[in-house]
Amino acid sequence: MDTIYYHLNARKVKVSGGADLVTFVPVAAPAPAEGAGEVLDFARCRQRLETKAAWKGLVEAANDSAPEPGEASPVSTHAPSPRERISGWLELAASAAVIAVSLAAVAAFLSLL
Repeated sequence: MDTIYYHLNARKVKVSGGADLVTFVPVAAPAPAEGAGEVLDFARCRQRLETKAAWKGLVEAANDSAPEPGEASPVSTHAPSPRERISGWLELAASAAVIAVSLAAVAAFLSLL
């Protein structure tokens, strides 16, 4: 198992769905000192190359996982177990109880007016 450490220096990261909907707004890099001549920032160059490679991998992964237009998505034919059915009914009963208590509280409040 490999441990990967990410350092992201950004003001805003928006993720909402897929490779084409991810937006990174980077923080402005400090300007090089005046009169220092030509400054080579190897860290920034490496970061740009890694970002390009990451985007390429992300786009390829999105294209690989997208279903074909004529291809139907797989449908689960798993029948719920009795325990799952009971838990579903209990959740429904609890929701109905919460609604009933809320309605009773509203009716009691309105009767005070």
